[in-house]
Amino acid sequence: MQETERKYDVPSSSDTSWLPPLDRVEGITSVVDRSLEELDAVYYDTDDLRLYGSSAILRRRTGGSDAGWHLKLPLPGDSREEVQAALTDALPDALRDLALSRTRGAELIPVVRIRSSREVRELVDAEGAVLAELSIDAVRAESLRAQGRSTAWREMEVELAKDADPALLDAVEKRLREHGIARAQSSSKLARALDEMAPVPAGERDEAADLAEGSAGEQVLAYVREQIRVLTALDPAVRRDRPDSVHRMRVACRRLRSCLRSYRSVLDREVTDAIRGDLKWLAGELGAERDQEVLMKRLTRGVKALPKELVLGPVSARLQAWNVARGS
Repeated sequence: MQETERKYDVPSSSDTSWLPPLDRVEGITSVVDRSLEELDAVYYDTDDLRLYGSSAILRRRTGGSDAGWHLKLPLPGDSREEVQAALTDALPDALRDLALSRTRGAELIPVVRIRSSREVRELVDAEGAVLAELSIDAVRAESLRAQGRSTAWREMEVELAKDADPALLDAVEKRLREHGIARAQSSSKLARALDEMAPVPAGERDEAADLAEGSAGEQVLAYVREQIRVLTALDPAVRRDRPDSVHRMRVACRRLRSCLRSYRSVLDREVTDAIRGDLKWLAGELGAERDQEVLMKRLTRGVKALPKELVLGPVSARLQAWNVARGS
């Protein structure tokens, strides 16, 4: 599922008199209170916070209507893609695999526990359809890596309902700003918890810091990093067979491999030649999948173009079964 939301800083008091009447926002005719929810989430990451560093979040949450495992992957703007799995004691292998391009095989461990008492209000239109959900959270966070470290705050989220107009978020935010309610500085509860309880590890040394500004090495490294970011982001999509993801990842492999070959004079070939070999292998694997995609599209299109009297039996179903069998 895709979630689109914005977070806001709110007063620490439990009194909500600061919240302006949102039924005056265009499109919203009423605000409906719902029951209080108690949420308890444990966030997982590598010891050096590789998921957090790539704007991804993995948690196991109880309470609320969507208890279970949640892997959140970044999308442009205010949106994120959320992949959910059933509530189990152990991390599901499917989610572990989807996080692999970011964790690079490092162990995933509990890093933060966040408990929230959530007041939920629904923003409803004239026909009774829910346009967005407004949540006011009293948050308590504790570090699971540094004993005794904890923090607490209050925040508000406005999450757009499925298929609702994204312009609604701008209209709601305008009304909130008029009453002194500003957007939160932190992108997530995890980000704020880590910021307030412990500094994020510096990670590996930035090699680009040693390069002269505007030099060929700086420019090449910037391009290499962008292609690595693309590969990392596309990996979960390829594993779930998302449309066009195989083709786009194959293009990124080709671009990165070409860059490593073309700029050998400013790169360490003892390192990059081995990477080029790996990229060649990956592109070959993706090429086989891409060929299957193209062939399936052509066969499907060809069947649809035939006169109905020439298509005997469950041809489309057989094509789908053949495609699945080839893919496995």
